[in-house]
Amino acid sequence: MIQLAEKTLLRLIETICLVLLLTLTCAVIYSTTMRYLGSSPSWYDEIASVLLAWLTYFGATYAVFLRQHMGFAGLVSALPRNLALAVALFSELLVLAYFAITGWFGYAVLRVAAYDSLLSLRWLTLDIVQSVIPVTAVLMIIGTIMTMPRALREVASGIDREHAEIEHAIAEAEAEAATLSLKKEQK
Repeated sequence: MIQLAEKTLLRLIETICLVLLLTLTCAVIYSTTMRYLGSSPSWYDEIASVLLAWLTYFGATYAVFLRQHMGFAGLVSALPRNLALAVALFSELLVLAYFAITGWFGYAVLRVAAYDSLLSLRWLTLDIVQSVIPVTAVLMIIGTIMTMPRALREVASGIDREHAEIEHAIAEAEAEAATLSLKKEQK
């Protein structure tokens, strides 16, 4: 059940990222074309900045669900198992606290931002623009909680995912090199 919810949220965030990326791309192409034709849209700079910020926040949220943020897995896996588990749990709690604080203050900013708007699009208030902060903070909390048991199991098992991924990539590269070498010898 949790895996289904995690997968569904991951696909939703992935879709949001894709829509934001396509919208940003279309805005850039449109603006560039119009600028070339001598009729540059006044809203482009602000909208492009907002779309890029939203894409960054949702991309970071996607990385949380995949556990791809920078970490110190090699350092943690070098510790004795009980200490490694305690350090990993403490770091998870720090991450949750950080996202909670970010979400809380991000939400607090929305009340103030409601009275201001973008310069070029007066109907788009800054509370809508800034809403990405508390929304993604909540999603990051959910992602951290959903993936935490798996991460703690890996620490308890002594698995260092970063090193495992590197070893896998090296093995794939060596297999590809061997295949290419074999093809060259056959010619």
